[in-house]
Amino acid sequence: MKKILLGGMLLAVAAATASWAAEGMMTPAPLHARAVEFREAWNRHDAKALAAFWTADGDLINPFGRIAKGRAAIEKLFQDEQTGIMNGTTFTIVGDSDREIAPGVAVADWDVEITGMKGPDGAAMPPLKNHVTVVWVKRDGNWWAAAARPVMYPPPPGKPM
Repeated sequence: MKKILLGGMLLAVAAATASWAAEGMMTPAPLHARAVEFREAWNRHDAKALAAFWTADGDLINPFGRIAKGRAAIEKLFQDEQTGIMNGTTFTIVGDSDREIAPGVAVADWDVEITGMKGPDGAAMPPLKNHVTVVWVKRDGNWWAAAARPVMYPPPPGKPM
C-alpha cells in the first residue's frame, strides 16, 4: 500500500512539474546560471563584472537606499561597496526562483546572505540577510538585469531580530 501511495505521489509531482514547465513557471536554467555568475563576480569583488549584468539603462537600488541608474553609475556603486563595507565579503544565494512573465521578460527572487562585513571599528558584523528581486530582459539571446531591488525586511513588530 505504501508503494502505491508513494508511486501516486511521485506521479502527481511529475504531472505538476510538467504543467508548471508548460506554463513557464519553472526556473529557467539560464537565469539560475546568471545568478551563479553574479555570485562569483561578487566574491571576486569585481565591480566592472557586477555592473556588466545590467542593461545600459538599467537601475539598482541597494539595500541601504542608494540609487544607481545606468551601467556606469551601477559600476560606481559596486566599486564603492566592494572597496568599502563589502570588501572581503562572501555573497551566498540561499534560495532563488525565477519565472518568465512574458516572452523575454523574467523576474528572479533571490534570498541572499552576505558574510564577512566589518563595522567602522573593524569588528565583525553579523551576516546581512536580504531579498533581491531582479527584472531580467532577454536581448540578443542573453539575459540582462533591467532593474534590481535588494531589500532587508524588518522583523514583525514585537519580534526580536
